[in-house]
Amino acid sequence: MRLRHTLPTAAVLTLLSTASAFAGPLTLACAPGQRAVVRESFVRGEPVTVAECVNTGGAYRTALAYPYQETRYRTVRPRRSWGKTALTIAGGSATGAGIGGIVNGKRGALIGAAIGGGAASLYESAKRR
Repeated sequence: MRLRHTLPTAAVLTLLSTASAFAGPLTLACAPGQRAVVRESFVRGEPVTVAECVNTGGAYRTALAYPYQETRYRTVRPRRSWGKTALTIAGGSATGAGIGGIVNGKRGALIGAAIGGGAASLYESAKRR
């Protein structure tokens, strides 16, 4: 291809590949239970604006951005740590052992620890749901 054809062709291709040259106002209508999300990202080093409708379900959603790829979503549920669960159960059995020990001595402490630990376990299983 000759030089006199190359420069105009390159100018036209550059103009056509620029998406912002054709950008206009954006109208986005989402269904009930959805919300509009507009985000800026980069595709091959160029800034790109993406608008989409996402569900507003009960769980939290976080965006995971990977370079040069579309943004993906994953559902994140609030979790209760195992350490907090263990402390709750241990606290319940210690309280039960203390009350049982005051009321009925050594045997009462053992029974109180079992009852307190069982009650705390039931509480934790209900809390995790």
